[in-house]
Amino acid sequence: MHHDRRAIMLGATALVALSAKEARAQIWPFRRREEPRPIPAQHQDHSGHQGHAGRTPSADGLSEQESASVHALAHCDMVGQACLTHCLSLLAQGDSSMAACASAVREMLSVCGTTSTLIQSRSSLAAAQLAVCRDACAACRAACLPHVDHHAQCSECAQACTRAIVAIEALLG
Repeated sequence: MHHDRRAIMLGATALVALSAKEARAQIWPFRRREEPRPIPAQHQDHSGHQGHAGRTPSADGLSEQESASVHALAHCDMVGQACLTHCLSLLAQGDSSMAACASAVREMLSVCGTTSTLIQSRSSLAAAQLAVCRDACAACRAACLPHVDHHAQCSECAQACTRAIVAIEALLG
């Protein structure tokens, strides 16, 4: 019986070692390369692609309204992160009045990030997502408003949500 346990342990150790080596081999292609790859010739100049569908594209290929929305959502995300951190800190200290604000900010953050991605990727889902994002920003602003006189983070978040709503409504037309 003693030999059987030893054989099992040796076999298990060998299996773990082989599995680790195989796992490293699978991860290797995903490691960061030291030298950048050259851009293939067919992707070096896209200047002939500008102006699709009557849009006035910016340097990133988005219309002015799309770009304004992406920037407003990015600002909302940045300010919302600070607001959520502040809410969680107060909740940890026992201030339960920040629970609704934290929940609304968390939802807004999730929705804004997705919306920005869909706008930038020109997804057919962007319009529907913009409506959801507008509603999430409105709910976040409403949750922050009771706290704007007491917490700068809530004030900034409410303002950022207002700007995002305006940008989204302009984009939705």
